[in-house]
Amino acid sequence: MSSQCTVLHVDDDPAVLDLSRDWADVRDEINWLTASDPGTGLEALSTHDVDCLVSDTFRATDGDPFVTHAKTTFPDLPVVLFTSMDRDALDPTVRDSGAEYVKKASDDAFDSLFEHVLAVTDGTGPSPSTTDPSPRAATRAAGDGSGSTEQWVPIGRYRPAEGDNLATTIVSAIEAYTGRDADEFPPLYDAVDAEALAALLHRENGKRRDHVQVRFVYVDQELAVTGDGLVLVRSE
Repeated sequence: MSSQCTVLHVDDDPAVLDLSRDWADVRDEINWLTASDPGTGLEALSTHDVDCLVSDTFRATDGDPFVTHAKTTFPDLPVVLFTSMDRDALDPTVRDSGAEYVKKASDDAFDSLFEHVLAVTDGTGPSPSTTDPSPRAATRAAGDGSGSTEQWVPIGRYRPAEGDNLATTIVSAIEAYTGRDADEFPPLYDAVDAEALAALLHRENGKRRDHVQVRFVYVDQELAVTGDGLVLVRSE
């Protein structure tokens, strides 16, 4: 296998695709492509040299699960199923397709996903279907000048050009990550001045300050917001 493998992630949830793309950005060994519908996914498989397919359990236009449709068309293509469904609830044709399985709702879902992808594409690691992979942490610089790294999970994206409000983005990301009702949260301004933070992230000419990373604690979570718009939570 070449030093960089090409992976196609097909999912009908744009938020999941955004997070997987952000997560893959810190991994030099993976070229990450995305598609949001079966037709675009099959076209990408036909026009790119894809080493691995990552997909949810949705169905193609012919009514068959997209995963089995892709395996029929590209029988030698490794597939990692990335879904919120329990394994026992999967369509029998999906279970029998030989696809690897990673559950979205697990605490280390993206770590596990990338371990599976790397295992099925380079063939050097233990089979994820028979062995629990040790989590591979996606990392970002700690920003303290020590050169150390820590494990940070992307949970949201702030896009001011699309009219996003930073405070709303942060609160919504934490609500989704913790599964708690945002009405129970304390005021965000007790933890960070979101308006001042939004001004810090971008220069007066509108260009991003990509080197900026601001950390704070909110709802018992250690968070970071970066100049490129990522909302991260520090994983335990």
